[in-house]
Amino acid sequence: MARKAYGNHLTQVNTSTYPDDGSSPVGSNEWNEAPDPAGMLGFTPATANSSTIIVSSGVATITDSVSVIAGEGAATDTLQKLALANTSQYDLVYLFAASSGYVVTLEHGDLNADGEISTISGANEALSTTVPTILMRKGAYWYGYGGGAVTTPTDITVADESSDTTCFPLFVTAATGDLEPKSGSNLAFNSSSGVLTATGFAGALTGAVTGNSDTATALATGRTISATGEVTMTTGSFTGAGNATGAATITDNIVDEANLKVSNGPTNGQFLSAQSGNTGGLTWASAGGGATIVHEFTNTTTTGYLGTASSFGTVGAGDRDIYIKKIDTYNEGVFTKIWKNGSAVEVQIA
Repeated sequence: MARKAYGNHLTQVNTSTYPDDGSSPVGSNEWNEAPDPAGMLGFTPATANSSTIIVSSGVATITDSVSVIAGEGAATDTLQKLALANTSQYDLVYLFAASSGYVVTLEHGDLNADGEISTISGANEALSTTVPTILMRKGAYWYGYGGGAVTTPTDITVADESSDTTCFPLFVTAATGDLEPKSGSNLAFNSSSGVLTATGFAGALTGAVTGNSDTATALATGRTISATGEVTMTTGSFTGAGNATGAATITDNIVDEANLKVSNGPTNGQFLSAQSGNTGGLTWASAGGGATIVHEFTNTTTTGYLGTASSFGTVGAGDRDIYIKKIDTYNEGVFTKIWKNGSAVEVQIA
């Protein structure tokens, strides 16, 4: 490897005057001169062409401690081996990618061929344009150097911090994997007050929301309120900015007896009568005032009626009953009772 010798004396013996053949002594001034502080243990490339090394069939032949690697005729290439030529055991090399336009992948090999590489992570690694990948030669192979294998932490130490007023929660860009933590300036947390601040929220809110002093004044989208059944109602668009009003109507031919306001219960033959003094204004009532009630008799008796005989035994003033009565085995007649001389008198009318 090309190196600048470390520890040379600042003033060196002129070998033209004092040949290095053992016949010329070294002066005490030269020998005791302080070391030259310039230089860095061979990390400076010795030749201009060492600035970029082109991968050839997966192999890079390096000449200096610092090597910049470019792909072979393409933006993407794989570096499988570093040639052993120009190197010695325990040499350190620093590898960079040539530019952001090149993606050079350092292959983690199985060390069964000279020059193969064992990376720190145990997996293929991409060369960086700014962060060096350091390798050390041991025997016929190259090993990643720099503090041991890279591992992904499974636990981190967390401390309670309840006084900082501006914190930024961490997140990642995928659901699983070894991921880099991220933060966003539009998501902040005040650990002193417990307030989380964001520019928006999407999704359904469930459960009770407390401690919110703001009041919503309108819906984002208007809605229509309606009711169906025996009474129907429809409002206009309701946004919450004002009261909802609508006109209600009873659907035609839909109201049944159970929904009427009637003050009493009915019996057969009665009708609904308007009674302003009663609850609801309607009352079941019997027909009267000259109305005629027709009863049919039963064939099993001679003088019977539908119902008991006493139902028609007494006719009061103003009452009228017309009924059919069996006269004998072969005849029926139509009779009525009228009020005459202060008593009810049965009269056959047919």
